[in-house]
Amino acid sequence: MPVRVDWDRQPVSIHSEDKFELEQLIVFLKNKHSIRKRSIVMADKEAGGFLFFVYQPCDPRWIVEFYQR
Repeated sequence: MPVRVDWDRQPVSIHSEDKFELEQLIVFLKNKHSIRKRSIVMADKEAGGFLFFVYQPCDPRWIVEFYQR
C-alpha cells in the first residue's frame, strides 16, 4: 500500500492507511539511512489512517527504495 508524504509541511509527515507499513518504513529508514529523529506512528485525525513525522532531512529516494526492495 503506498504512502503519502507531505513535503510542504514542517516537519515532514508520512501518511498511510496501514500502521504496520509505517512501522516497517521507520525500521528501514533507521537501519539503512540512520533516520532517528521521528515521532511515533499515530492516528491521523484529519484524514484518517495513520502518520508519523520526520524531524531530520530525509531523501525522497529513500522512501522509493523501501517500496522497490
